[in-house]
Amino acid sequence: MKSTLDIANYKEVGGGVTILTTQVHHAEQLEALQELVFPTLAKESLMRKEHYLNHIQIFPEGQFVAVKDHQVIGMTTTIRYHLHVDDKHTFNDVFDHGFLNTHQPDGDWLYGMDIGTHPDFRGLGIAKFLYDARQETVHKLGLKGQYTYGMLSGYGAIKNKISAEKYYAQVVENKVKDPTVSRQIKYGFKPYGLIPDYVDDPVCDGYCALLIRVNEEYKGEIHIE
Repeated sequence: MKSTLDIANYKEVGGGVTILTTQVHHAEQLEALQELVFPTLAKESLMRKEHYLNHIQIFPEGQFVAVKDHQVIGMTTTIRYHLHVDDKHTFNDVFDHGFLNTHQPDGDWLYGMDIGTHPDFRGLGIAKFLYDARQETVHKLGLKGQYTYGMLSGYGAIKNKISAEKYYAQVVENKVKDPTVSRQIKYGFKPYGLIPDYVDDPVCDGYCALLIRVNEEYKGEIHIE
């Protein structure tokens, strides 16, 4: 499938880091990066080389990597989808065994399936650049915005001391800094609810937050329901 966007060089962001749309030759490095970024995620929920090759075929505009000295140090995978806040699906329901053929070509939202940075390169703002690349795709395709289910990655370690509902409320109120969700809120996402049993990962005890970043350039009405 031919992309409607430039699928080569995307943006130089400084420090020798470039954000690119994902290419075939990135797939093998991406498989290795998944293991580093998500060490506690259920193995069946990790993406492999063959998955990335399929993502490039079905939706090349929505796949990005961060590269430094020819090394893939960050990545994000997305699909187009119709957003329904009350939809109770899990990550694996949409994951489609990694192939993401659940992609809806007419979907009016960009659904962020994952995002991650190599542990040795964290703190450089790479995640923000990847989120911004996603948002530019939202603008170019005229979508309503992007959304994701952010793992409450600080909750698993303290789940015996506090309920997930209370922890989530404290994160939303900025009384607690969650390593993942607080950062996503900082990057322009707004929380729309606590989602239990979304993903098989003890770091969050399965709990995620539905997070939405609207397209401020969208010409029509945006109803989040």
